[in-house]
Amino acid sequence: MGHNRHNAAALKAADAKVLLNSTLPFVYKYMTADQIDKVQKVLDAEVVNPEIKKKADEMYQKSVIAQSGAIVMRDERIVSRAFKLASTQIWVTESDKHVRLNYKVLLTPDALISLTDNPDEAQYLARVKQTLESKGVWLRFDHQLVPVPGDYGHWMVDPRSFIAWLSLGYGGDTIPTKSGQIDRESLLGITSIGAGYWEAVHEGPVQKALHKQMEALSSDIDDGIAEHNRLIMRKLDAPIVGGISDTVGGAHLPDISIWDHPHKLLLKAMDMNVHGNVGPSQPYLVVAAIIVRNNAQLVAEYAEKSSSGAESVVKVLKVAKAAGKVAEVGLAVTGVAGLVRGGMSLAAGGAAADASIDEAATKLVTEYTKRNPEIAADLDKVRWIP
Repeated sequence: MGHNRHNAAALKAADAKVLLNSTLPFVYKYMTADQIDKVQKVLDAEVVNPEIKKKADEMYQKSVIAQSGAIVMRDERIVSRAFKLASTQIWVTESDKHVRLNYKVLLTPDALISLTDNPDEAQYLARVKQTLESKGVWLRFDHQLVPVPGDYGHWMVDPRSFIAWLSLGYGGDTIPTKSGQIDRESLLGITSIGAGYWEAVHEGPVQKALHKQMEALSSDIDDGIAEHNRLIMRKLDAPIVGGISDTVGGAHLPDISIWDHPHKLLLKAMDMNVHGNVGPSQPYLVVAAIIVRNNAQLVAEYAEKSSSGAESVVKVLKVAKAAGKVAEVGLAVTGVAGLVRGGMSLAAGGAAADASIDEAATKLVTEYTKRNPEIAADLDKVRWIP
């Protein structure tokens, strides 16, 4: 060990094995003999060094053979023995209270496994692994404050009482763990990693994009319903004129209930995203968006044929275009279903762009319902592909 344990034991120094077994038993199982000895050296130094220093100081004081004012004459032989005794102290530094461990044996098998299908989570956990590799997991230990005997409310440092914990990095955040084993909860309990997880995953690019599209589609549905109701009120306010206009133009206004189905699918998409998964939300969002686009186009066709005015046509077509954009982004938001359309942009609109989105959406829904046949009825393509 490099120092005499006999004196330390006689002075009742804390035992490293007892300390580690009582505080971090899982860590102790995987520590090497040299690592345990390093801890013991610090514990021994806390009781041995003060005793040695005290004896060396007393010996040094006894070396005085004559004194006149500030001039002191000493017995050099005693001085030499005093310095020699002082040199037998156990040499330790702050770095001896930091022991780098093999973090891989401390991790549970599922500590770095994604719990959701969100690709942002997998990417973040890969970065956490790199952080563990670079910064390391360290055993830390230091004095434990104990109550002052007979003086309630006051505390003191006891050289024989220590606490031990794990940290991310040499002097980094504490890793919360009861035994020393590091599971997913322990990793996310680390201040820096937990905060980073929330920012990178819960508020990451994929979730932000998905939530943004859900909010956009909800607004599109509201706008579509509002314009649909306006056209219904127009017919009710002027039933004769409206009826003649519809007959001459061959127009038919769909029932207002056409918005119920996409609204239910949107709610389903939101509900399936509650626990962080994005895969189940994606097909529901895309299908809902396509239904909204198709509904808006039907209402726009009515407005155009019934001579409701260019303003109505423009408003409803804006809803169709916006909903189509939601479908497009929804297809690409997780990278699960790539949308390759030969350079076409939805901003340009047109039947070709819609058809391309429909084709990609059909593929997405087909693949998803194969894996999850129980939701096939919800996403019945007959109800959303025109």
